[in-house]
Amino acid sequence: MPITGIGLAFTLAAALSWAIFDALRKRLARDVSPVHLGLLLPLAQAPLLALWAASREPLGLPLAAVSPLLGSALLNALALVLFLDALRLSPMSLTIPLLSFTPVLSTTLAWLFRGQAPGSAQYAGAALVVLGAVVLGMGGGAWRGLAVSVREPGVRRMALVALLWSCTSVLDQLAVSRGAGSWYAPAVTAAVAGLLLLRAVLRGQVQAFVAAARPLVTQPLLAGTAVALGAAALAVQIEAFRWAPIGFIEVVKRGIGMTSAVVLGRFVFGELLDGRKWAAVGLLTLGVALVVGLR
Repeated sequence: MPITGIGLAFTLAAALSWAIFDALRKRLARDVSPVHLGLLLPLAQAPLLALWAASREPLGLPLAAVSPLLGSALLNALALVLFLDALRLSPMSLTIPLLSFTPVLSTTLAWLFRGQAPGSAQYAGAALVVLGAVVLGMGGGAWRGLAVSVREPGVRRMALVALLWSCTSVLDQLAVSRGAGSWYAPAVTAAVAGLLLLRAVLRGQVQAFVAAARPLVTQPLLAGTAVALGAAALAVQIEAFRWAPIGFIEVVKRGIGMTSAVVLGRFVFGELLDGRKWAAVGLLTLGVALVVGLR
């Protein structure tokens, strides 16, 4: 699939939206646990996405898009549960860098199942993004060698999360290629929220989620912006799947996301920006520039 100017524009818009959304979600996590945010945000985003879809086209999804939609929702819900478990069980400095493998896995899966053969620049860019993430992770103070890290339960879970999220990208683009329109975004979001809500009901956690929503109500501007931006990020990313290969989108998204996390961490959250982080930012930026500049 050739990468057009439209595909590049949608990819960059989605990557920047996800980056800012992640920063807002990090800020909300000061008042609401990530476990509760994982359910509350999709619940709030689904109606907003439905309003957006209704303004664009009549309600409906092609029957051929239903199976990839259900598969994407199931894998997304499972990935979110494993993601939260990984953060609970092991240090973030060991787990989060594993998500940088998503572009490599997505590129490989898109090649195998979508026929989107990657170029050398795309794999080189993905490798630089992975290297940048490793540089970030090894400075967190939790690295004790490869053998010890692999035995961490959170590390194993996060590795599976990277694979699952790579698979959902392939399924989302498959649904789009089968005619899914604007209603795909609210449908898949609602399905993920429904699965997580069912899990909360079965585990007797509904009251805890209701209580967790109160801090969000007390700061409507921040919470509303996060909900709106997260919804927009998903809608734009799905639109990008119409115009650009999966691997290209994932490299740009992950590279910009991690670079933004470091920069925003310094200027918004007051985090230290040392030489190691500058080196990581350089590698991440070079990786993104490589795939974008040689598209």
